[in-house]
Formats: sequence, C-alpha cells, structure tokens
Amino acid sequence: MFLFVTGNDTDIGKTLTTALIVKSLSDKYNRIAVVKPVESGVKNASNSDLYFIQKINKNNIDSLVFYNFETFKEPLAPLTSSILEGRKVNSMILTNNILKLEKDFDLVIIEGAGGLRVPITKNFEVIDLIKAINATVILVISPFLGTINHTLLSIEAMKSRKISFKGVVINFYPKNPNISELHNPVLLDQYKIKILGVIPKLTKLSMKSTKLPIKTFFSSFLGGKFNSINFIKDCKKEFAKLVNK
Repeated sequence: MFLFVTGNDTDIGKTLTTALIVKSLSDKYNRIAVVKPVESGVKNASNSDLYFIQKINKNNIDSLVFYNFETFKEPLAPLTSSILEGRKVNSMILTNNILKLEKDFDLVIIEGAGGLRVPITKNFEVIDLIKAINATVILVISPFLGTINHTLLSIEAMKSRKISFKGVVINFYPKNPNISELHNPVLLDQYKIKILGVIPKLTKLSMKSTKLPIKTFFSSFLGGKFNSINFIKDCKKEFAKLVNK
C-alpha cells in the first residue's frame, strides 16, 4: 500500500507527522519504505526531512529503508528550485521509482512537498503524483483559524480526481485550545471528515523522549488507539462551556 502524507498548507508539520506515523506503524509492518520523492531547501544531509524522520525512528531503524529521488538547495517549490539549479525533474522516472518499491515493501509511506497543488514540473503537481501511484492520502492540518477553508478545498481537489482520501491528522493541537480550536474539529466531524489523529504541540525536548505516547496520537488505522468520537465529545463539551459563559 502507498500511504501519502500531504498538508493543507505549507509549514503544517508534515515531516513530524510522517515521522510519528512511521513510528506508530513500525510494529505493524515488517518492512516499510519511507519516501521523500522531491525535497527543496536541503543545504546538507543533516537538515533534510528524511534525516529528521530517521532520528525520530532510530529505535526501529532496522525495519525501515529511506528513499529520496530529487533534492534542491533553495527552500522553494520544486519547480522553482529546479529552474534555479538548471535541472529538470522527470515526472515519469519519479513515478516509476516509487511504483517499483511496492513489490519489496509491506508499506510505502510518502511525504509530499508542500500542499497538493505544489508544482513539481510545469505540468505535474504533487496531486498528479498521488494519482499516478494510486496512493491513499492522509491530510495534515492545523486546528487554527482558517483550517476549515484550506481543508475543504484540499478535499475537493482530491475528490475531483477520484483520489482515495482516508482522513485528517490535526497537528499542533494546543493544551488549552481557544473557541476556534475547539469548534474546528466539531465542524470537521459535521462535514463527515474522519479525524485519524491529533498531535499535541510538541517541544524539541518532548520529541526526544522515549516515553512520548505516540499510540495515543493516532487511530487504529495508523497503529494507535486514538478515539475520535471521544475527542469530538470533549471538544463539544468545552466549546459549550465557552459559549455559555
């Protein structure tokens, strides 16, 4: 299975979410390929997304194999970066490189670059890559003001292309959410959008902890025990308290 992690905006925490999903699923699958097909903003290997994912998963590294097919130095859209560096991305080769992995791995987890409509080439966007490999999509979103608009537009784009969309993971969820951050998950539920997980706002120190309760972040589909029904109930309860003050 191809599982594609994308976001409804830039800087939404896709890499952290991907790293934690890999960790959560590592005891469910024997061999997992972790793929960053195209990455921009890589000055050296130690500041790449794959390096970060490896660090988070250092205790289960034996079951993981990492792949990157195109890397650019400037932190721009892949198309823009490729123009600056004077080299083109071949979308067909990129697609085939990913498709070849399916026969050797139980699961292939792919992290996209930016959002769905980010251009990889002049005629090939992230969403086109998802369609080409027939991946199932996890959409990473924030709980903040504006997220409903970005999320619905992203889902509409996937529906129009008949892409398999599994649900959202809410990242950066605050310890003391405000009224908008409480109501947004309720609205997602009303739109019948599955919430596959909620990741709290993590510090650098907490990310290094071996006691990080990752299984509580994700639903069973992503290897955890997160219960979206209870989460929505809690949001409704706290929202009502603020409304009725």
